[in-house]
Amino acid sequence: MSDAPGEGGGFKDKLLGKAKKVAGSVLDDQHLKQEGQLHEAKAETAEEARQLEARVAQERQEAELVSAEKENAVERQELAAEQAAVQRDAQLEQERRQAETAAARDGVRQEASLEHREQVEDAGVAREALRVAAEKREADRAAAAIEDEAARAKQAAAALDEAASRPES
Repeated sequence: MSDAPGEGGGFKDKLLGKAKKVAGSVLDDQHLKQEGQLHEAKAETAEEARQLEARVAQERQEAELVSAEKENAVERQELAAEQAAVQRDAQLEQERRQAETAAARDGVRQEASLEHREQVEDAGVAREALRVAAEKREADRAAAAIEDEAARAKQAAAALDEAASRPES
């Protein structure tokens, strides 16, 4: 009876464990009762491991979805910034022509102001991209921690399985 966790052995181990516990109680056989308890513990640990694996998969999917949504948001912002840059460039060109007819000093000030606004907007987009990347790294770290916890649960289930299958001296 050495089903690996996740192969449907949990129900069999639980059922076998209960049967052995009952038989051990009826026959007053402590070894049989103990073996039954080990099978039940193995089934519970295997179920825990399956649940943790499902949770890891779900959280990874959620993290990927959040990451994709944030990447899409950044792309939309970058697109909007590009469109704004095109509009600003057109506006700059118009203002440049007007500035050429007016005083040269006024034109230079206006162009510098528009360039500063563009730099400020570009800096905002860059900060948002860095923030999204940091959030994705944090979500990946959380998913890795859950995967580690699931691996430990699998190891515990394997140890219980090994203990249950070992003949007592």
